[in-house]
Amino acid sequence: MLKLNNIEAVYSDVVLALTGVSMQVTDGNVVVLLGNNGSGKSTTLKSISGVLDTEDGELTEGSIELDGKRIDKMKPETIARLGVCHVVQGRPVFPQLTTEENLLMGAYMRKDNGVKADMAQVYEYFPKLVPLRKQKSGYLSGGEQQMLVIGRAFLTRPRIMLLDEPSLGLAPMMVAEMFTILKKINREQKTAFLIAEQNAAAALSIADYGYLLQNGKVALEGTAPVLKEHQGVKKSYLGVTAGQSYYQMKSSELRGQNQS
Repeated sequence: MLKLNNIEAVYSDVVLALTGVSMQVTDGNVVVLLGNNGSGKSTTLKSISGVLDTEDGELTEGSIELDGKRIDKMKPETIARLGVCHVVQGRPVFPQLTTEENLLMGAYMRKDNGVKADMAQVYEYFPKLVPLRKQKSGYLSGGEQQMLVIGRAFLTRPRIMLLDEPSLGLAPMMVAEMFTILKKINREQKTAFLIAEQNAAAALSIADYGYLLQNGKVALEGTAPVLKEHQGVKKSYLGVTAGQSYYQMKSSELRGQNQS
């Protein structure tokens, strides 16, 4: 289990990006982080994977644990070896390498004999990549590149995959296909996901649990069915105009609904 315990994150010793954030991802579950730009979603993922310092950020309070062991003081490569894989926003590929060469980069730390079988599994999950195996990844479409970076992450054999805005810039049909594949991977491989998303409808369609971040704080949390029916989430994130805004309902009230 991954647990964040009351963490606080600061950039450049001045900008407070997260404050008092607590959440958890149970093994095998899909958890989503909802929120607008600047709400703290990406910072939360960077805090977990240990890359905050690449942007002059740091955790100043709280702790992050994996199976009860603190990881927030570990280096990113150590955290990755524990099975936490971070797919950052923007679909970063090695543009001069082919699709297959990019995928193999996900297995560079592995010393087992299962890479070939896992590569075949990636192509099964993402059949659109099969005819693109020898094509340079810089020429792939946005959706194809997103499939590629998730497939590359799969080849690390992660326990938990951190995905930052996987739907960003993609057509609705591609988004629906992508999230269907993610759920299939979760179901078949028991891979846990923590997905930062603004597309609440897509994210909640596969989630077990979710957190709504606002100004660096957890404003609401609950199971996916509870969040889908919450009037504030409907109004602000699901395009439903009727009902009460979540600004008018306290977090404790939502938690009470979830526990009842």
